[in-house]
Amino acid sequence: MTRDRPEEADLPTATGRDAEPFADEAKRILKAEMVRRGFSFKRLATVLAALEEGPTESTQTLINKVNRGRFSFAFFIRVCRAMGISAVEIAPLKVNSSSSSARYEA
Repeated sequence: MTRDRPEEADLPTATGRDAEPFADEAKRILKAEMVRRGFSFKRLATVLAALEEGPTESTQTLINKVNRGRFSFAFFIRVCRAMGISAVEIAPLKVNSSSSSARYEA
């Protein structure tokens, strides 16, 4: 497959395995908050089900969703509220300009 524009080479692949710094960062942030507050995936599933603010998710569904790092911001907010989180620290974005086009790293 040929690419029409050279900058397309810098985009992540459809598999998400090439360069997904934001998905990785989202996963790290959520897992770190779970550890800080002593939440297992099972406990999180139980608390989310009790809140009845959205769809019920099984423990395995939560594990898969969080480990992929691909979840909506609405899901992130639901989970944060379930764990009693009111603020999350997000590190500044680093720009890596070592290649011809700038890349952003989480």
